[in-house]
Amino acid sequence: MRYLNGGIAGVALVLALACSDSTSSDGGGTKPPSQLNFLTLAPTAPDLCETSISFWAFRGVGVDTALQFPEPGDDCLGSREDFLRLKLDQASLKAYPDGTPIQFGDSVLITMSWVGNDSILFHLEPTGLLFDPAHPAELKIDYGEAGDDLDGDGDIDADDDSVERRLDIWRQPTLADDYQKVGIAKFEDLDEIEADLNGFSRYAIAY
Repeated sequence: MRYLNGGIAGVALVLALACSDSTSSDGGGTKPPSQLNFLTLAPTAPDLCETSISFWAFRGVGVDTALQFPEPGDDCLGSREDFLRLKLDQASLKAYPDGTPIQFGDSVLITMSWVGNDSILFHLEPTGLLFDPAHPAELKIDYGEAGDDLDGDGDIDADDDSVERRLDIWRQPTLADDYQKVGIAKFEDLDEIEADLNGFSRYAIAY
């Protein structure tokens, strides 16, 4: 694992070369929260520049936004790096939570909130918002600030490598529901995990 500085260009390079440290999951499976180990940020992780952001998304207009950390040695007024990035293309929005189709030019207020205290746990609202399966929302999470001691036992060893191989994004439709594993792509050299989303709810990195 290493600290991410590469951004989109680094992801494109990994995709092009199909490096051996990239893995994928087809999703499937459910677990109650009590049976999941949620990945946590390291005690040395900087504070997020903001823990929640809201923006208007319009059908017919693409959106690309992120919750971010300050770069090492900088602050939130200077260089930043992504923690959670959400990207919609112009055709992503499909239906409001009540099932009403979203027409060209219609808008919806989207909120991205980090709700995990120290866990990598996010809530994307409005819950139940639907995306076109042919144009899903793209979620990318940088877990570099979790550090190298991924199992939290105080040392860095083969157990941490095993944890990294088992990491997935898990979705909880409502707070009363079990978590569902989401199909993902993972780039371990970049400390990144990605998923295509067809709807909004609560998401976490866990194993």
